[in-house]
Amino acid sequence: MKAAYLTPAITLFHEDGTLDFESQAKLFNNLIENGVDGILVEGSSSEFFAMPMDQRREMADFAIRQVDHRVKLIIGTSHMVANEIVSFSNYCLDAGADAVMILPPYYFHFGPEALLQYYDRLARQIHGPIYIYNFPDNTGYTIPAETVAQLAHLHANIVGMKDTVSGMDHTRELIKTVKSQVPDFEIYSGFDDNFAHNVLAGGNGCIGALSNVVPEICAAWVRAFRENDLEGIAKGQQCIDRLMDLYAIRSPFLPVIKEAVRLRGIAANSAGTFPMPSATVEDSAKILEMFHREGIQ
Repeated sequence: MKAAYLTPAITLFHEDGTLDFESQAKLFNNLIENGVDGILVEGSSSEFFAMPMDQRREMADFAIRQVDHRVKLIIGTSHMVANEIVSFSNYCLDAGADAVMILPPYYFHFGPEALLQYYDRLARQIHGPIYIYNFPDNTGYTIPAETVAQLAHLHANIVGMKDTVSGMDHTRELIKTVKSQVPDFEIYSGFDDNFAHNVLAGGNGCIGALSNVVPEICAAWVRAFRENDLEGIAKGQQCIDRLMDLYAIRSPFLPVIKEAVRLRGIAANSAGTFPMPSATVEDSAKILEMFHREGIQ
């Protein structure tokens, strides 16, 4: 059974807020060597929302050079200014990114007609593959499945979607509505514990942040699907279900993911963008307790 697990990579910074390229390279290499199917940079887990555009371009350039087509590379180009999205998207695609991923406008809620016009305009001006990013907890509204189907029919370069919703109701509707009309359209879940549900429903897999921390577990889960290994699939589901507790240690969860990556020896520190809180000693203790429970070194 086909399945894929992509990592929405965290962005690693020095304490002064500059990009830590040495740690970032270690992260990318660790992900690729442990078998993830692709990397998304400048998604929600990357703190793109607090990075100036020059730093975002710097990060994109580095990711393109470092990943070097070893796995699929998607770059998040979301912005509140449409012309900035077009410019940044084409910059990334021209530089060698495989695709870009774009959120709908946030702050105000937009209906189906406005969303159709929005992505239609972007797709006409961006000369490469586009993934739609649905994240209603952060944008305040969801993109209807029928709108996605219309866009997939209108534009061959709108190739897939990341659906970050905690349950599977909306994702199942996407799979039924869009894939029945455009079978090659890719639909990924944004929560790790929905990976198996997504694939069994006919989707393509997951773009989940736990893979920053345990790429070897996520890749083994994918292999179990590809080998029709029911016991391995169940083992992967149960392990990820337990590791989902990482997200509950604090809110926002990004400092915990970064601290977990640091504790595994990949990142030099867990610094984030202001006003993102820092991980605490108590957070570290909880992470280590979880690692010990799961046998993670």
